[in-house]
Amino acid sequence: MGGNSTMKKSIRRMALLFLLPALAMYLMLFLYPAARAFYISLFDWNGFTSSMKFVGLSNFRELFGDVSFWSVAVKNSLMITFVGGALVFAVAFLLCAVLSTEIKGKKFFRALIFFPSVVNPIAIAILWTFIYNSKWGLLNNFLGLFGIEGIVWMDPAILPWSILVAMVWMYSGFYCVILLAALDRVPMSYIEAARLAGASEFTIFFKIKIPMIWDVLVTALTLWGINSIKEFALLYAWGGGVDIPPAGATNIAVKMYITAFGKRVTIYRMGYSTAMGVLMFLSVALIVALVAMIMKRDKVEY
Repeated sequence: MGGNSTMKKSIRRMALLFLLPALAMYLMLFLYPAARAFYISLFDWNGFTSSMKFVGLSNFRELFGDVSFWSVAVKNSLMITFVGGALVFAVAFLLCAVLSTEIKGKKFFRALIFFPSVVNPIAIAILWTFIYNSKWGLLNNFLGLFGIEGIVWMDPAILPWSILVAMVWMYSGFYCVILLAALDRVPMSYIEAARLAGASEFTIFFKIKIPMIWDVLVTALTLWGINSIKEFALLYAWGGGVDIPPAGATNIAVKMYITAFGKRVTIYRMGYSTAMGVLMFLSVALIVALVAMIMKRDKVEY
């Protein structure tokens, strides 16, 4: 007994020894900057000098009264998270339902649908800007074949939906591949038994496959919640990276960057923009908690 106890202590010390470098890096590169952000949000600071004026919660009071922030940035962020998430996972489920069957060429189709997620978001923004061009864009030229003309896809009223379509094209394959990797581990014995019982492929997918990959689905939804709130590159590049992105392409992350660094006109309100970052952090925490609460279920053993 004494030997086993000594060996366990030795293993724990060895594990701690190997974990310490990673823990130190995590504290230095993640936890400390996060704590520092909360601290900076209490100051009026331009980010470049050592002069920092303590203003307490004034940045947050100003933020809660900022109509533009709530009516544009927050609204677009929520739209991307919830409406965009519904569309992304609807398409991902549809692709999964097809590619989880015995269809030929599954590996090719998986690579094909995953391809947009590895393309640089700036290139995707440029590509879809060309597609949406009202004069010579691919989409309007295609619709012109059916007599549909004059649609301005970059119009401020339509732009958020146009960007959502680009995001669905960009991310659906990524989440589809995550779910497919889990679906590949579903035992064929359950599927074959359901088929012998006369179950349709639709029933098998939603009644057998999805419940058996529930934990992976929760992880994918959590990942989407985090990434959708902090989406930046695609939206920022939508304005060409030269001027301030249009209102339809402005979310919390873009608004935070513009407030911190400006574009043609310098702003340099680091304290105020950090307050936006704190709110974005709280939004991510709330979304993760909502996903965990909504998707919670009793543990099932198979």
